[in-house]
Amino acid sequence: MQLQLVVLGSGQDGGTPQVGSAAPTTSRTASSIAVLADDVRLLFDASPDLRIQFQLLPTVDRSELLVDAVFITHCHMGHYTGLAHFGREAANTNQIPLYGSPSVVEVLETNEPWASLFRRGNLRAHPMDDVVHLGRLSVRRIPVPHRAELSDASAFSIAVDERPWLLYLPDIDAWDEWPQAERVLSSHELCLLDATFGSPDELPGRDMSSIPHPFVEETIARFGHLSARTMMLLGHINHSNPLNDRSSRLFRRAVAAGFVVAEDGMTISRQA
Repeated sequence: MQLQLVVLGSGQDGGTPQVGSAAPTTSRTASSIAVLADDVRLLFDASPDLRIQFQLLPTVDRSELLVDAVFITHCHMGHYTGLAHFGREAANTNQIPLYGSPSVVEVLETNEPWASLFRRGNLRAHPMDDVVHLGRLSVRRIPVPHRAELSDASAFSIAVDERPWLLYLPDIDAWDEWPQAERVLSSHELCLLDATFGSPDELPGRDMSSIPHPFVEETIARFGHLSARTMMLLGHINHSNPLNDRSSRLFRRAVAAGFVVAEDGMTISRQA
């Protein structure tokens, strides 16, 4: 089986550049990935940039089916609003399974315009407690601590023949609030991690404590020793983050520590 990760979007929810901000060195759409196998095509997070991101995927001869399933990590702006493109005004999909925590599914099923997608049959809701099996692939939901204004938050672990392959973790408040972090990360071949902010002084005038994320230096210090056996991708990168500049000290520090700064369109493949 040919297995492929496609990074559809490597930016924070607002993308890069954000509305009203100057364009940095690197352009990024909001965080989202696709996992492709011989017989399955999975989307993780439906960003507001979905229409553009889907141009990064190889075409398939099944116009009525964009993907086999959608998995939503949580209900912050950049992670679910692209579901609008599944509706009758756009792709007009038919009964595509949507997986998320019970609280994510409740938000989507009970609030417009998302509720219409289920009522009209564009999407089919599957509240997810644990594991979903899709042929040789399985997807496990892992609760993680992150701002729960609308819903709780999850990471997703994608396994092949029950062996963990990819961890998609675009958002977390703090590594210290997730005691099993190192054990989970080290069990995967690939990890795409929250790298929203590089430093606490990135956003002048903003209270950073109200939008908590681990800083990149902390992630490097905590998990750098894992990079020899686990490929560590840094994603969900804010427009203010020095990682957008390949000549920055932080970018060089991350690469020297064995981390990979994710970019839109990045593809990683292997045989399984």
